[in-house]
Order: sequence, then C-alpha cells, then structure tokens
Amino acid sequence: MAKLYFHYGVMGSSKSLRLLATAHDFDEKNIPIIVLKPSADTRDGENMVKSRAGLERECISIEPTINIYTVVNEFNHIRMATDEEMIKWILVDECQFLTEEQVDQLSDIVDFLGVNVMCYGLRTDFKSKLFPASKRLFELADEIEEIKTSCTCGYKASINARFSPEGRIITEGSQILVGGDDLYHAICRKDWKKLIREKDK
Repeated sequence: MAKLYFHYGVMGSSKSLRLLATAHDFDEKNIPIIVLKPSADTRDGENMVKSRAGLERECISIEPTINIYTVVNEFNHIRMATDEEMIKWILVDECQFLTEEQVDQLSDIVDFLGVNVMCYGLRTDFKSKLFPASKRLFELADEIEEIKTSCTCGYKASINARFSPEGRIITEGSQILVGGDDLYHAICRKDWKKLIREKDK
C-alpha cells in the first residue's frame, strides 16, 4: 500500500539533501518520480531544489491555487496513453509552504491513485508555532520522522530562530519570510528563550 510520509527538521538538518539522495536512488532503479516544491520557496529560483551540500535537481514549482491531485492524475493518464510507467513516488521539498488543502490532496494521491508521497519540511516557524501544512501532515501522515541536528551548545536544535542583520533575535513578523543562514539559525529551545529574555531586558 502507498503511504504519506513526513520527514521534518529544523533548517540545516539536511532535509533537502535527503530528498535529493532519495530521488537519485529512485533514478538509479528506474522508478518514475516527480519532485515538487511550493512556489513560495524562492531561495534557489523557480523549479530547482538545492541542498547546502551543493547538490541540486530540477523540480516542479506548485502555486497555492494548484490542485496537486488533479495534476498528478492527469500526468499519469498521459503516461498511460504513451505506454509509459505511471509515477510511483512524489517527493515534496519545503512542504511547510503548501496549503492545508494541498496536503489533503497529497493524501488523496496516496489513497486513490496508489502513489507514495514523501514530504520534507519544517515543523514550526521562528515563533515555534506550527505551519498549517505541517500541522495537517502530523494529522494525516502514515509515517513521521524527525531529522535531528544539534545547536551550537550541543543540545538538540528545535527552533528556527530568526535574526536581524545586526544579530538580534526577531520575535514578531510574518510567518513566511524566505531566507537562509542570513536570517535563520537552528538553536535549542533553551538558547532561544535566553536570547528572547536578553532582548526584552
């Protein structure tokens, strides 16, 4: 049976690297796949997944208004008409930027099209609040795995802390603000709280 997977971790925990390695493995075995990412992820340009390690791969950028189920269903029908093997896996990078409806569509792809879906993304934002799509994945996913990494202090990093150009922690603002190491650092909860307390003094 097909399954919906959710692999989550903080920024810098090698989520994209894992996706790219998995995609490469499927390619080596001639397993038909599609790699997707939400259009909100603009760091590496449109239609491109890139890891901090330097690996990259073309993908399909998905707008919030797109029905992913319809797209995949039509794509598989086209492949069937040309005697190509149907898609077996869908890999989704930065899945926290999907809509809740799109997560429901991914679950429909699993249940009604028999296609496995593997999502990689963040659990929470810079305020430690769940992203709506991540919350929905926790509710629907068949298998959930945390990809762990460490804070500079040695404890497990669990917060995607946002910082100003001057290095001060930011606690207010839009949930979605795309950036890399220039804006975010993955730190443990204790260090995050300490930085907030120092900021508020």
